[in-house]
Amino acid sequence: MSDSTYDLAVGVGTDAINSGLLTAHDGHRDAFRGSETPDPIEGITYTFAWDFLDAPALTLAPPDQELWDEMIKPDGVTTLPDSGVLQVVAQQLQADCTIGGTALPRVTGKVTVALQLTVDGGGITAVPLGVWLENLPAGPTSIIIKNVVVPVLLQQGTNLLTGLKIPAQNLFGQTVALNLVLVDVVPTHLVLASTVTVQQARAARAEPAEPADWPTDNEVFTLISPGLLTTLLTATIKQFDDKQLANDSKTIQFVASAKWDATFRKAVDVTVGTDPTTASAGVDIDWHVELDLVPMSPDGSGGCALTKAGHES
Repeated sequence: MSDSTYDLAVGVGTDAINSGLLTAHDGHRDAFRGSETPDPIEGITYTFAWDFLDAPALTLAPPDQELWDEMIKPDGVTTLPDSGVLQVVAQQLQADCTIGGTALPRVTGKVTVALQLTVDGGGITAVPLGVWLENLPAGPTSIIIKNVVVPVLLQQGTNLLTGLKIPAQNLFGQTVALNLVLVDVVPTHLVLASTVTVQQARAARAEPAEPADWPTDNEVFTLISPGLLTTLLTATIKQFDDKQLANDSKTIQFVASAKWDATFRKAVDVTVGTDPTTASAGVDIDWHVELDLVPMSPDGSGGCALTKAGHES
């Protein structure tokens, strides 16, 4: 990230994403089923109900040409975009449709939805590109599938990711707003990259250029720019301003007594090194030490102050 204009990048591998979808499917079944009653067509009412019997999975790649040619596409969509395309694959989608109150035979089969992810207004927009259905019936029923079922499937695939944002975080007493500026689909990871606005700290960077490469050796990775790391480290240290580090005393009978205290005032010029695991700063610490020597007398009488030393900001 040293040469990047991004402040923060998060990459999530395919296995991690699909594990999350599986957990969501197990715990929130209602989010994966529903029904739709679109506007009547030539006076005839339609109802379509769907249920993802298994958790859908993401494939971080566009459909191959053969699959793309077989997909039912929205009006105006003819070619695949060059970037940001993935597939939502449901192994078992159960569909029920009624026409004018008459139920059609239930359809259950594999469905693949192709989407393009873009960034819009700081959130993700999923643009539907096409749907492929394993058990597409022939005859008049196919008209219902294309005009009623497919638009709903496209919308459901869109809703899985649309509006995904990274919420502002309160870190170390500062509001850190993550401004999503890029979503990148690579064969191994879905990557979200952000610039950062830290309230009363530093302004967001300008919109960045396209990235070249992302790490592929970790299922999940987070990259932080030196600038953001410096900001967070400075805020962390600031929590200790005017914090008492020590306040104690000790007496050795008939020999000496000592007392000391120290207070951390502030750190300045926090700098993250070329190796991001190292940093340096100037620190200001107030400290006081008093040492009293006591003559060795059985009654402990007498005594004299040998030294007093200290430092104040």
